[in-house]
Amino acid sequence: DTVKPVAAIPEIAELNIGHFLIGEAIFRGLRETVETMRGLIAEARAEPSS
Repeated sequence: DTVKPVAAIPEIAELNIGHFLIGEAIFRGLRETVETMRGLIAEARAEPSS
């Protein structure tokens, strides 16, 4: 829920999301979790900031 607003902040160059990814991967699988997160980050960084 929060990755897109945080990733959209231009001054933030790095997201430390490793613990979240592993925790989420328990329920969804690692590949799906990483692909979803990469997609959300890419969308956020492609959208113009408000």
